[in-house]
Amino acid sequence: LPIRKGFWGGSSLANPEAPSTPIMTAGSSFPNIFGRLFGGKADKQASSDGNSDSGGDMASNDKASLRTQLGLQTDFRTVLVVGGGDGMGGIVETARQLGDKLGTESSRVNQAFQMVVVCGKNEQAQSTLSNIEWSGDVNVCVKGFVDNMDEWMRASDVIVTKAGPGTIAEASICGLPCMLSSYLPGQEEGNVPYVKDNGFGSYSGNPQVIAETVCSWLESDEMMESMRAAALEASRPSATLDIARDIANMLFESKRSV
Repeated sequence: LPIRKGFWGGSSLANPEAPSTPIMTAGSSFPNIFGRLFGGKADKQASSDGNSDSGGDMASNDKASLRTQLGLQTDFRTVLVVGGGDGMGGIVETARQLGDKLGTESSRVNQAFQMVVVCGKNEQAQSTLSNIEWSGDVNVCVKGFVDNMDEWMRASDVIVTKAGPGTIAEASICGLPCMLSSYLPGQEEGNVPYVKDNGFGSYSGNPQVIAETVCSWLESDEMMESMRAAALEASRPSATLDIARDIANMLFESKRSV
């Protein structure tokens, strides 16, 4: 579920001092903010005048401004590599292979790329990747633990991640194609076919295959747009609020019946 800061609260993005959780009452309706923030659908309902706004232009402008704010190049196609809060899933070798492949492809297709690696609490991984001299026209940004993952996701074009349900949910809200690199047996295994069957990602535990797959996506505008649309279609940006509303309604109904 998209429960982390920044994925379902709109006011806190515009005003850091504003409360991130809306006041709820039975029957409350929630603002149609998700399309404007992420360039996707807000909910299943159209506006009262029958028109809908995808927010695509605003999302594009937001991505460029976010990249500037985060110290990234604004016009480079960007891959976000994450390994959870602990930087798991072979993040060093995955990032190394991907960075090398992006550097090679940048020369071949005459296009610059960008890779952001969020190592979480894995300080050794952060140190190792920070000391690599990357080849080719690829800008690499290595971070440790971050508390603004929503901004890094919205500034990116593709995400490479372990198959954690929270990250996949958040990535789909942002319209990010997902390259899954590992999963926990049982708990996360079912997330792999969910991403693949819904058309917004793939899976491989081989860093070389990961690198080749991601580069093939980045070089195809048609593929990127198709997977972005599929991710948004699979997303449920109001899931957390819907659950809270349903629970609140159940409590109100229970109160009335007493």
